[in-house]
Amino acid sequence: MNSRRLLLGLLFGLMVCVSAAAQEVVPLGSDRELFCDDTMIASMSDCQILVHQPVPQELAIDCDKPWEGNNCGYWTVLYDDQAKIYRAYAKAWSIDNGAQQGHRLVITTYESQDGIHWTRPNLGFFEWEGSKENNIVLFEAANHEACHDFSPFIDTNPNAKPEARYKAIGTSFVGGGLFAYQSPDGIHWTPISDEAVYTKGMFDTQNITFWSEKEQKYILYYRIYSGERFSGARIIARAVSDDYLHWTNEGPIVFPEGEGPVMEAQYYVNQILPYYRAKNVYIGFPARYVDNGLIRATEFLPEWDRRQERMTVSPRYGTAVTDSVYITSRDGVHFRRSNEAFLSPGLKTKNNWVYGDNYLAWTVVETDSLRDDCPRELSLFATEMAFTGTTSHLRRFTLRIDGFGSVHAKNKIGEMTTRPFTFTGKELSLNLGTAAAGFVKMEFLDASGNPIPGFTLDECDMFFGDTLDWRCSWNGSTDVSSLAGKTVSLRFVMREADLYSMKFEE
Repeated sequence: MNSRRLLLGLLFGLMVCVSAAAQEVVPLGSDRELFCDDTMIASMSDCQILVHQPVPQELAIDCDKPWEGNNCGYWTVLYDDQAKIYRAYAKAWSIDNGAQQGHRLVITTYESQDGIHWTRPNLGFFEWEGSKENNIVLFEAANHEACHDFSPFIDTNPNAKPEARYKAIGTSFVGGGLFAYQSPDGIHWTPISDEAVYTKGMFDTQNITFWSEKEQKYILYYRIYSGERFSGARIIARAVSDDYLHWTNEGPIVFPEGEGPVMEAQYYVNQILPYYRAKNVYIGFPARYVDNGLIRATEFLPEWDRRQERMTVSPRYGTAVTDSVYITSRDGVHFRRSNEAFLSPGLKTKNNWVYGDNYLAWTVVETDSLRDDCPRELSLFATEMAFTGTTSHLRRFTLRIDGFGSVHAKNKIGEMTTRPFTFTGKELSLNLGTAAAGFVKMEFLDASGNPIPGFTLDECDMFFGDTLDWRCSWNGSTDVSSLAGKTVSLRFVMREADLYSMKFEE
């Protein structure tokens, strides 16, 4: 672990200790809580919040068809549990080396049985250069241009009509605003309204909507600027709706001082979603747009010759770069930002250090592992090779389930105490892992911070190993139901270990 990551983690830990909300009782119930931020943490010593970066895997989709090109982006990847199929969507267009639009933008779709191997459905909906043999799902709708972006989701609102089981929004190149669409199957799309359903933003990015089970509303996260029109930093705003047609503006989302977007690192896509295993937790993956201008280091970035060609039209096509962070929230308004990059360009000779690379798709999906005898894992997808050559790529990345971040202890024994909470359930399940020489023990504390007899550290059965579901025990018993409904906290003592999430199970 490098010294920079350790220092950032320790600084983040110091912020945890002085949190003003540290002693508020959290009604946890049976919700899963992630340790990717400090929300549930009252204090830490010799521990840190550690960001776990996704592991690159195979190339998922090579956008090499004439209607796709070198700027496929604003990706959405979904798993349809009803149809038992993974679906992906992208805006597809091409930009030549002079940064001019090579062909008209269309929306394409892709399918997969496992989330790993992808195919193009031959839809036959729209003609491209004399043939309808393509996977173009949207070309023109409601008398406005094809969408600049198109972001579908599967509507889990129990009142959603069958013909609107899928919904989406998209931004028109003409007319302005966000347009709403519906589909029964994710393939056949129709406009819900001929008029824009929301017009209070700039929208020149991938804008996200979903049904929130937590809030019982449709949520929209979209692009605005901190100044007038296109001035200031690119930031994220939020609106809500009961019917997907009439939206109430709630303004920008909120970060603690020093954690949100700034001019030097603005937010492009936001990719906010309720995490499927902890729907009380919103997690997002903004791409950070950074432009240091034409300095000496710029000339040493990969593919300098191509950068120079693009810079003849606009300098930023050669100097701007992008990476991604993750952000988290429990109320959808107040967010925390990870203490370092989540997806960095990395050490490569091409296809990584360009404005438009390292944009994560919305959303994350669960897939089988390709490694022998490993549990299922999270698959994330990100762009590469933007604005270069004649094609662009979507690459798959993997991450441990719940593994965005963890409370991490090194060789020196560390401690972490949670905020006071109440829970329902019978057993405490932890997602955690240790080194061979590592361990984790824990104890329950009462409302006064004293160890509870029967659930003390000395009585706890030590854990070492690596699992998504460890049922904690004290003197061999996993039953904690006698503490349900009472105000308690948990104190963890750990060495060479990572704690990813916890949940009280029935």
